[in-house]
Amino acid sequence: MHKFERISEQELYDLRMKIRKVTEEELEPLGNLMDKTNVYPPEMWEIGKRNDLFRMTMPTEYGGMGLGKEQWFTILEEIARGNNAIRMFFHIANGMGWEILYDHGPKELKDEWLPQMAKGEKFIAFALTEEGCGTGADIRSTAVKKGDKWVLNGKKTLISFTDVCDAINIVCITDDSKRKTGGAHTTFMVPVNTPGLRMENMPHMMGCRGVGHAYVYMEDLEIDDKYRMGPVGEGLSVAVNSLQISRGSMAVCMLGICQRLLELCIKRANDRVTFGKPLIQRQAIQGMIADMAAEIHALRLLCRDCAQKFDRGEDIDEISSIAKLFATGVSRRCTDTALEIFGGIGYFEDNPYGPVERLYRDCRALWLEEGPPTIQRLTLLRSVLSKNGEMRTSNYA
Repeated sequence: MHKFERISEQELYDLRMKIRKVTEEELEPLGNLMDKTNVYPPEMWEIGKRNDLFRMTMPTEYGGMGLGKEQWFTILEEIARGNNAIRMFFHIANGMGWEILYDHGPKELKDEWLPQMAKGEKFIAFALTEEGCGTGADIRSTAVKKGDKWVLNGKKTLISFTDVCDAINIVCITDDSKRKTGGAHTTFMVPVNTPGLRMENMPHMMGCRGVGHAYVYMEDLEIDDKYRMGPVGEGLSVAVNSLQISRGSMAVCMLGICQRLLELCIKRANDRVTFGKPLIQRQAIQGMIADMAAEIHALRLLCRDCAQKFDRGEDIDEISSIAKLFATGVSRRCTDTALEIFGGIGYFEDNPYGPVERLYRDCRALWLEEGPPTIQRLTLLRSVLSKNGEMRTSNYA
């Protein structure tokens, strides 16, 4: 675990308000463009560099601000209020993008890549998922040792940021005989200009448009051993450990969407008059808004608990899955409620109140990132049952 810095509450508040303004005034217009073109506009990079959005969590030794997860989650919530394709980008840039290299890579690569990543000059994607076998121990891509090199073959699917990344962390099988006992997988950082690496664009998504998704092919791809992330056989652990806090991050991203929708719903309910009364005066609408507010507050506290545990160095396997699972339910209810309160106008693009329709679509992608509810329940159940065989759902049971 890396050391992190903690800024004062006033500094955090000022930073949060700054990023909210950047999100609303600079990134939001780009988000509307991205939703139509499905590509990241070049201006996004400059906005990110100008506002430290590539270096929020990067350790100070490599040019970052070094924020811990608790304070970063506060900023991430603000970014998630806007276009969530942009949110995905800065979410990864401040998490898994640099963390795998920092935690598991050789010093040579860290010294070369991390300072450039902090400046927004390099970006690393992540490739685990495969068609027909998901993201678990049954993946089929292989890496075979050949002298001081590895030869990679296989195909990955649903890989994000392939149109803007400079390297991809790829998980492969290195010992097929250890699939059931552990130690079968190894992770490699593969620069995108490596011969044998090929990418094929996938169709556009329902939401979060602009995130370049592709099939990633490895065809007799040779890579030096220095690009191996972590020990041979521990590649799945590298991936799973990185996904733990990323699940908590996904919960924060859904929190940002829900908070934005709550604010839009309150404004709409105050403005919209039916039968001589504003909607906000109708008991049914009041109940909907109250339920949204209660669930959003509970989700924010759950995300904070996850981040605090991570910053203290505690195991977060259970709490991160709880946060992701709970956030999926909250976001499902909040997005449905928002569309109901807005009525027909909420179903249209370019809604004068805000991007209700786009946020509704964007949120569906977040349910799937870092595992759908079924996977979170499985992870949570394993954690609960492993505690001396007792059914405990919290530290207070």
